[in-house]
Amino acid sequence: MTSESLPAQTTAPAPVTVDVWADIVCPFCYIGEARLRKAADPAVVIHPRAFQLNPDGGERESVMSYLARKFGSTEEQVRESQQRIVDLARAEGLPFTNDRVVGDTMNSHRLVLAALGEGGPALALDVREAIQRGHFGGTLDITDADALVDTAVKVGLDVDLARAAIDNDDLAQLVRAEHQQASQMGATGVPFTVVGERFGIPGMVETDQYAEVIARVREAH
Repeated sequence: MTSESLPAQTTAPAPVTVDVWADIVCPFCYIGEARLRKAADPAVVIHPRAFQLNPDGGERESVMSYLARKFGSTEEQVRESQQRIVDLARAEGLPFTNDRVVGDTMNSHRLVLAALGEGGPALALDVREAIQRGHFGGTLDITDADALVDTAVKVGLDVDLARAAIDNDDLAQLVRAEHQQASQMGATGVPFTVVGERFGIPGMVETDQYAEVIARVREAH
């Protein structure tokens, strides 16, 4: 066999860990995470981290009512201003409606952490994405514990672990610790992404920008 007939040698991409702090009800987290998934190759491990935009919980209410009260606007004004976000989400192929409810996200984060313990980052990310898609698609009430459990179980979380995660104080402490970790690194909002434990990305960016940072991390090694 001549050297010309030898198969070409290929080098597998170096593994890269990407930590993503996000809250379930944050639309930019939802859109940004979808872009990050598109930018990631199989050697990229996306590790979901918890961050609560409203650590005090908050009452269950429609998102339009919540935003109108928050910004001192009418619901109609809020709906018009939110159209850009609707368009961005749909451009990524994501279900998105403004007819949804918001409320305490602690149980959602508990389920993600329970999935992390059972199946690692991949299962945890799948659980977070499933909850996000249900929430932003208007088919999941994130204040409904049974509905949250059902959603997590459908993507692979053990049903007993899912039920045990609801209202679990130890998991709540872990959620708060992850939030505090992001705050100590300077995060004041989400999404907050750290690639390879060295490059921080505040906010949502384009798919090619996520890919560029991942490539830079590999080059640095």
